[in-house]
Amino acid sequence: MDESGEKERLIQELERTNQELQQFAYIISHDLKAPLRAIHSLVQWIAEDYGPLFDDDGREQLDLLQGRVRRMDQLIEGVLHYSRIGRIREEMVPVNLNKLVLEVIDLLSPPPTITVRMVSRLPVVVCEKVRIGQVFQNLLSNAIKFMDKPHGEITITCVEQESFYQFGVQDNGPGIAPKDHERIFQIFQTLHAGDAYGSTGIGLTLVKKIVELHGGVVRVFSPLPGTLFEFTLPKQPVRLATDE
Repeated sequence: MDESGEKERLIQELERTNQELQQFAYIISHDLKAPLRAIHSLVQWIAEDYGPLFDDDGREQLDLLQGRVRRMDQLIEGVLHYSRIGRIREEMVPVNLNKLVLEVIDLLSPPPTITVRMVSRLPVVVCEKVRIGQVFQNLLSNAIKFMDKPHGEITITCVEQESFYQFGVQDNGPGIAPKDHERIFQIFQTLHAGDAYGSTGIGLTLVKKIVELHGGVVRVFSPLPGTLFEFTLPKQPVRLATDE
């Protein structure tokens, strides 16, 4: 087999393995939801029928158990979302990002202490609307969730390049150490204890996968103060990896 044939074989094998892993993640996550629902119902029953009989320590442990069940549900949902990306396709349509991002901001309802501003007019791009909405939602929700300043500022920018648009989501929060810039895009990796912020470590993994499937790249910088996430989307829609 010549070099080009071997390369094609390896690509096909990699694609097949990736599809198998995605299907495996979906099946496992889907099958875990049924027993988790049963556990949740049992915990709710105990809380409603026996909660008043517990002392302070008992109620604290019950609250902890309910929190663990909610967190497990969030983790499973995260895996399901991750497995669907690329496997379940949306129609590629022109999307007015000005309108989409305003809808995302309205959905997130930032507290009065945090200002979110679009300092550049955003373009119309051909993309999977819900997926790109997830990109902005995850980046903005992270900036809101981890804000540590009395007055938080989040800015959304767009710079037009020759063949692509470069977007930026920047905040004046705590920043991310350079040593963690690669790790934050790995699944289930968080910089804080999950219970402290309700973080599952899925959001940025989804951002990276969605952007790359659309033919773009995502990077993170830590200016002082704060964090800047940049990602690109091509002006011309690309053939996604799952297209026939």
